[in-house]
Order: sequence, then structure tokens, then C-alpha cells
Amino acid sequence: MLRFMKKLRCLGSFAFLLSAALVANAQQPAASDVETLLGRAREEIRGFEKAGGRKDAPDHPVGKWVQTLWALYDQSPRSPGAAKAASEAVHLLIHADRFQEAYQRADRVPCDDPAWERLSEILMEAASLQKDSTYFFHKLPSVLSSSTDATIRAAIHWNLGRVWLSQHEEQKAKAAFEAAIESAADSAPGRQAEKQLHELLHLGPGQPAPLFSATAMDRSRISLADYLGKPVVIVFWSST
Repeated sequence: MLRFMKKLRCLGSFAFLLSAALVANAQQPAASDVETLLGRAREEIRGFEKAGGRKDAPDHPVGKWVQTLWALYDQSPRSPGAAKAASEAVHLLIHADRFQEAYQRADRVPCDDPAWERLSEILMEAASLQKDSTYFFHKLPSVLSSSTDATIRAAIHWNLGRVWLSQHEEQKAKAAFEAAIESAADSAPGRQAEKQLHELLHLGPGQPAPLFSATAMDRSRISLADYLGKPVVIVFWSST
């Protein structure tokens, strides 16, 4: 009987833990649910502005939707759905020209939150729209100095490199792309950084064209190496 009661207690504990886990998972917003909300938000915002509503109008719907998305983020921070909710809330504010509100929201996201994988790119977009990189170059290095997440660090390095490249600071861009690859080479931002580093080092104006060979229309093989020292015009085209 004692052994039977112990088994019941174990089963009860297991059932309680399973129930708690299911409740926790149910509270986490799915990325697809966030995308549905975003679709509704964008549609309402477009309708408001198309009807003549000003971006700085107090009744602009962006405020309502940002509150809705942020409530999802607060509900389950660090989950994939919550990360998307937070980053896209900032994105909506940026496209409504509410940059200071966007930056205040970004300041509320902890440095190790996965939202920074997307937020770093969104803040790069804000810098471009404002033609002012002050906040971008203040915030991203600050997050970088505190974050220990390899993918977040790669994303921040990659986007720092992109802005440096747009400002013709090639050496700083090169260092940032290399740091992104070193942080997380197999991550999405790490792979993007590797592509841009290759373009920077090998495909820039004035650099030697990379050697390649191809099959001509008459089925013969041609190689760029055969034309070294000769003027060559290369036309890239495709058909569907």
C-alpha cells in the first residue's frame, strides 16, 4: 500500500509539471499568430493614412497595435513569437516616423533577448530613414558589450558592418563582418556577413575579376583566364 501511495504521489507530481508546461506553452505567442496581427495592423494603418490620416495624429492606429504586440512580448519574453512581436512593434513605430518612441521601446529589450537578431536590422533601417546613425551607433555597441548570445552578436556585427560599408568605411566594415563570422558562422547573420565580406574583398570596383569558366552557346568551354591582358566585356543575363 505504501509503495502504491508513493507511485500515486509521483504520478501526481508528474501530472502537475506536465500541466504547468502545457500552460506555459499555451501562453507563448506563436510567430504565425504575431504575423496575423501584423497583417491586420498594416492593413488598418494603410487605410488610415490613405484616407488622409497624418502619421503624427493622436488617433493614428499604430499606437494601439504597438500596445497589442508589446502585451504579447511581455506575456512570454525570449520566446520566438515574443521576439517577433517586440521587433515588429518597433518596426511599425519607425514606419510611422515615431523614432523616439521606437528607440524607447528598443531600450526596454534586454541585451540577450532574441528580439535583437531582428531589432539590429530594424534600427539600421531607422538610421537610413532618418539619415542619422547616432542612436544606432550608440545602442548596438552597448548591446554587444553585454550580450553573450552568439547569434545576437553576429547579427549586431553584421548590421554594424553594413552601415560602415554604406559610409565607405571599408576597413571598419571588414572588421565587423569578420567578427560576425567569428561569433556564429553557421547562423543566418553569420552567413550573410560571409557573403558581404567576400563581395567587399573580391568583387569591388577596380579589383581583379574572379576567374570562372562557362559553356558557350556552341557548347565550347570558355574561361576568363584565356583573356588575361585583353579587354573583356561580360554581360550577365537570364531567361525564364
